Parts: sequence; C-alpha cells; structure tokens
Amino acid sequence: MSNRSSDERAAASRAEARRRARLAARGEWTQDAEPEQEPESRRPGGGFLSRIFPPAPPLPDKPDPLAGFDESGAMRPIRERLFLLRSNPLPWLLGGLLAFVGFLASIFYSQGLLGLLGTFLLFGALVGAGWYGWQRPTLFGTAAGIVGYALSAGLILYTFASQGAGPDTFETTPGQFALRTVTDGLIQAGLGFLGGWYGGYLRRRQTQISGQVRRRR
Repeated sequence: MSNRSSDERAAASRAEARRRARLAARGEWTQDAEPEQEPESRRPGGGFLSRIFPPAPPLPDKPDPLAGFDESGAMRPIRERLFLLRSNPLPWLLGGLLAFVGFLASIFYSQGLLGLLGTFLLFGALVGAGWYGWQRPTLFGTAAGIVGYALSAGLILYTFASQGAGPDTFETTPGQFALRTVTDGLIQAGLGFLGGWYGGYLRRRQTQISGQVRRRR
C-alpha cells in the first residue's frame, strides 16, 4: 500500500512538472500565478455532516471558562461541570423554566396549535441555553432539559397524588412507573444535549460569518 501511494505521488509530481513546463514554454507560468494551497484545516471535509454543519471556530475574545477552578481533588469531571453551571446559572435556569412551560403545553395541548407552539418553545429554550452557555453548550442544554423535565414531572406527580391517584391508576406497577419516569427524563436530557450543541454551534457559526463579512467590507 505504501509503495502504491509513493508511486501515485511521484506520478502526480511528474504531471505537475509537465504542466508547468508547458505553461513556461507558452510564457503563461510565473511563480505568482501558482495557485495558493488552502490550509489542510480549512479544506471542507467530504462527510455528509460536515457539509450540513461546516466546522466553526471557538468564540473569539472569551475568557477561560475554567479560570479559578481548583483542578486538584477527587471527582474533577463532576466538580468541573458544577463550577461551569455556577459561573453562569441564568441560561440553564431560564432555559429550564421555558422548557417546563413548553413541555406542559406539548403534553396537555398535543393536538392543537398550543401543543405545536409548546414543542417549539421547548426545543428553542434548549437551543437558547446552548447559545448563551458558551462555556460548554451541551452541558447547559442538558441542564436546562433536566430542570424543565424535573419541574414538569414534579408538578404532574403532585397533581395526581393530590387527587389520590397512584401507579395503579395508570395500570402499571410502581417499578414500571419509576422506569417510565426515568426513561422520559433521559430522553429530555438527550434533547437538551442536542439542543445545547446546536445552540453553541449556531452562535459560533454566526460569529464566524459576521466576522468574515466585516473583513470583506
């Protein structure tokens, strides 16, 4: 395989040399006319996802999100995430509240316009958490999804419990009811992860495009 690759590179070099010789013979080739090679990191990938979501650089002029974080000690991944959430609580708390409203609307008005608007509000809140939670968009989106679902599940369970309803009312065992509750929570957390990722990507991409437009002006 390596010999074949070497032969292909050698053949390409010989073809390029012959092309330059023909241009030089016609007086059309100069060093300035040589096409500029695009950096490898800037070349678009050939994958389907890379065409839909071109690579976006980090946000410029942002401080280190972990400045002041104590890296020593146990359970660093958990402490690191808690540190980031404490440093910027508004995106995931407000996003969680909006996701809570959207989640309830999508459940109780699932067949009407309010249900559709609730679904848009739910996912829009998760995207917004990732947009403003620039420190780690997926973390902020996931946190917003968990907060929204926890509030929704707590309100629904409290409402049914106050009316004397239990797992038997839904013809399920307590174990099945708990499993369904946890599964729905994981689904909402997964939606929060995706929404947060998209919100963070959208902000980086928009910032990149705006910067390119300003440079062209």
